Formats: sequence, C-alpha cells, structure tokens
Amino acid sequence: MALSRQQIVDAAWGILHSYGLGDLSMRRLAKDLGVQPGALYWHVANKQELLGILAQRMVAPLSTTALDDAAPPLERAAHLTREFRSLILAVRDGAEVVSVAHAITPEDLSPVPELVALSTEFGSTQGDAVDTALTLVRFTLGSVTTQQTREAMGLHTASAEAEFTAGLELLLR
Repeated sequence: MALSRQQIVDAAWGILHSYGLGDLSMRRLAKDLGVQPGALYWHVANKQELLGILAQRMVAPLSTTALDDAAPPLERAAHLTREFRSLILAVRDGAEVVSVAHAITPEDLSPVPELVALSTEFGSTQGDAVDTALTLVRFTLGSVTTQQTREAMGLHTASAEAEFTAGLELLLR
C-alpha cells in the first residue's frame, strides 16, 4: 500500500495527541508508519508544513461554528476567539503548533480572516481590521501557551479562563 499525505497527517495527529510536540519528529513519524524518513518528504515539504496542516486541522471546526449573524460584531468576535482558544486547549501542545503555523502565514490561518471580516463589519479599515485580528489571535495564543505550560508543570491554572476573559473584554473595548 502506498503512503499518502492523509496517512502522514493522521499519524502525526496521533503522536501529537498521545505524546506531545516534543515527540513529533519526522524520524519518529516515519518509524511509526514503517517507512524511511525520506518517504515523508514526497507528501510534506518539511516539519513546518506538517505543523501547518495540523494547525489547520485543529482550528477547522471554527469554520462550522454557529455564529448568530444577528449578534453584534464584537459579540461574534468574542465568541469566535473563545472557540479558537477552546480548540487549541483541547490538543496537547496545541498553542505551540498553532503558533508555528501562525508565524508562517499569519493572515491565512483561521480565525484571522473571520475576525478581519467582523472588524470591517464593525467599521474598521482593512489595515486596522488585520491588526485587530492578529492582536486577538496572538493574545489567545499567549494565554493558551501559558496555561498549557503551567499544566505540563503541574501548576495551578484555575484562574486562566477568568484572566483570558478579562483580557479579551479589554481588547474588544
């Protein structure tokens, strides 16, 4: 049976969920798939591309998240940002994976395009809308990174949700 891109992504997703980003290497992935590492590069250019694909998979449910079109744009932006945070938190080392993808193509990865659209609907210029969307995403990634790091260290994270909510409300004002 020939190796496919989907098999590679599925195996990488499994390693990420089970062991975390630290154990997701191209060598480990090739070993788990029973192929030589070079075989992977026919389907993904490098690990960064693979992480980008995993990040897209992680945030894909955002495109199907039900947003009430009648709700004010700021309320929809807050909802979308909270959903983004929840999706990243659900995956071990999710913030690190999404941060890599975001660093490579910051304006393409969801929820940036959706947040830009909401911000322009609110009356922002295109440039301000992009800045707003990127700020919300980067704030969220920082919040999740801190929470996931603290969880990995066995430290208290009970206040993380409240801190995130307070910061989100401040940014959206």
